[in-house]
Amino acid sequence: MKKHLFGLVCATLLSNSYSVIAAPESSSSSTSNINFFATVNNTMLTKGLLDLNVEAAVAQGQKNTPELQKVLKDELINRELLAQQAERMDLEKNIDLDDQYTQLRQTLLIQALVEDHLKQSPITDKQLREEYDRQRKLTGDATTGFQYRVSEIVVANESDAIDLINRINKGELFGKLAQQYSIAEGAKGNGGQLGWLYPGQLNPELQPLVAKLNKGATYGAPIQVQGGWAIIKLDDKRNYKLPTFEESKPQLRQAFIQQYLVETVKDLRGRAKITQ
Repeated sequence: MKKHLFGLVCATLLSNSYSVIAAPESSSSSTSNINFFATVNNTMLTKGLLDLNVEAAVAQGQKNTPELQKVLKDELINRELLAQQAERMDLEKNIDLDDQYTQLRQTLLIQALVEDHLKQSPITDKQLREEYDRQRKLTGDATTGFQYRVSEIVVANESDAIDLINRINKGELFGKLAQQYSIAEGAKGNGGQLGWLYPGQLNPELQPLVAKLNKGATYGAPIQVQGGWAIIKLDDKRNYKLPTFEESKPQLRQAFIQQYLVETVKDLRGRAKITQ
């Protein structure tokens, strides 16, 4: 388990580099039973270290071949030579190794937590399919179309909305007015920006109007929505092509994992004693 976890983390943290921390220098008497593949100036590089890097490479789609192992052995030897040179130059004093090790430990333990959760509650294809179908409905069940980046100001009455539209037409900034006057708290602090939306994520009243706007344009009249009157601006739009279910599975799976972590953190923070 530890080897597998470390390999996965290295694959993530090091991208195309498969190297991990080298084994510390040790005397032959205390390491006579350790299986190692090389020594570099009396520092032993263990077979276990090589195995970790092989697992990381395989996790990235490489095949475990003699050629791959030779490349990784040479890489680990080269890295050890460079690390020893940095030590001789006393560069270690410039690195906060304690914090680096703390972060690596946290990463490994979080990965272990996720793997344990997935053993207890595996993510099924049915769950992935349901989430895929839910997201597809947000596009209006279209496999291609436009996404819209929209900003919105919501005020309590129509006359206030008309006044703000006139001010926008005279050159006042939409985002600044949203922060000052919008009663839609969710986007108010972000200058009214709602982010990128699929057609199905827009209010039914707004969807046909947004589709008619040019990029950067504000709709010229207030629209009555639940809770008030809306002023909308189309910041940008872009084409989208909905990926197939099979193409989406890795992202969908990661979304479930992220949801688990968010919910776990929320629960833990509610019970933890934290001082700052």
